Amino acid sequence: MKHREELKLKFHQIEDQRNQFAQTLDDEKNNHPLIQQITQWERISIEKIRQTAEEQRNLVQQYVQTIEVKLHSFTEEIQKTVKKKDFNEIILKKLQIELEDLKNQLYQTDYIQIKQDSSSTFINKLFINITPTTTNLKWKQQATTIAGGYGYGGQFHTPFGIDVDDQQQTIYVADFENHGIIKWKFGERNGEVVAGENGEGDRIDQLNLPYDVILDQNKKSLIICDNGNRRVVRWSLENQNDRQILIKDISCFGLMMNNKGDLFVSDYERNEVKRWKKDEKQGTIVAGGNGKGDKLNQLNRPGFIFVDREDSIYVSDRDNHRVMKWLKGAKEGIIVAGGQGEGNSLKQLSAPQGLVVNENGDVYVADCCNHRVMCWPSDSKEGHVVVGGNGEGEESNQLRYPIGLVFDRANNLYVADRYNNRTQRFDVNTN
Repeated sequence: MKHREELKLKFHQIEDQRNQFAQTLDDEKNNHPLIQQITQWERISIEKIRQTAEEQRNLVQQYVQTIEVKLHSFTEEIQKTVKKKDFNEIILKKLQIELEDLKNQLYQTDYIQIKQDSSSTFINKLFINITPTTTNLKWKQQATTIAGGYGYGGQFHTPFGIDVDDQQQTIYVADFENHGIIKWKFGERNGEVVAGENGEGDRIDQLNLPYDVILDQNKKSLIICDNGNRRVVRWSLENQNDRQILIKDISCFGLMMNNKGDLFVSDYERNEVKRWKKDEKQGTIVAGGNGKGDKLNQLNRPGFIFVDREDSIYVSDRDNHRVMKWLKGAKEGIIVAGGQGEGNSLKQLSAPQGLVVNENGDVYVADCCNHRVMCWPSDSKEGHVVVGGNGEGEESNQLRYPIGLVFDRANNLYVADRYNNRTQRFDVNTN
């Protein structure tokens, strides 16, 4: 009886805490600290605009005043002419020219004009970056094709890794068999080759079977896993001639960059993942590196990777049909999805590929040979189907060997549907 009363008391305490939090949540609608920061940014930006406008107005007014001084001198000259009654053609023509010049000085852009400095950063553009929160979300099962799949001129040849630029409403796709990276604006029927447009090869302006692509931190260049050339390269999005080999002699597959700009690369021949800090020559093994195998300190053909805020490494351990998590500095990994042999039950995976992990540690993985995307909640022994899982096919609710996987800021899910030669978007189901 006493224990029951204690439980009842705890329940009421939780209920009270819930009511208090509901009130806090209601108060924060207009008073959230970020809203206050946005208001402060608005005030400072408006003040900068006001000050700049006032300064430029003063310059224009000063300029007009100089014309007033000139007009005063012109008026005196007119008065002298009237007084002398000297109205010959030469003087009249001279006066007419002087008057027209004064008029021109007031309005014509040869004398004065307004310009806008596109390179100026005196006002910093503000935008809110919301880390994807995928907990308890569901997705519509009918996908929209946003890249490829439109027939000749719009097709891919086996798209692999993908990355999304939310601000530009653009997706970048590693077009494996066409040896290029395709930039595809949402809503358009054709993409643009932005890397590897010179065909298969090993020149600095060529690619060979690219597996993965990511945007760098500043979104000014692409980092590309140039697999066929055994290298990782950087291609500038601002300067077509700016290309650089970052890493040589590596059987790269997956790429990821953390918030410090460190680059993480999986090597499927050496069965390891390395971290490369800026300008580092050798790199540091952060997962695997103990030969091919299925022990907890080994990997077997690692593919796509994901790095969380604590620099824990998640690896699609393809031929072990599992996803491994390696804590920062760990000597062995933890199985977080699969690991029950190859199969299609909810406890199994078959050649897992693309990988995203949310803030709660829930693992989203492209279960390639099962033609589905799975979610394995943190600490769960089995997953559930997120999208696909309706057999191999080309319908909008089907996939055919999905490989690349990424979320946008609104939590819509993008899947590189490999052998359907298309990239699919599954929108969040808000119902």
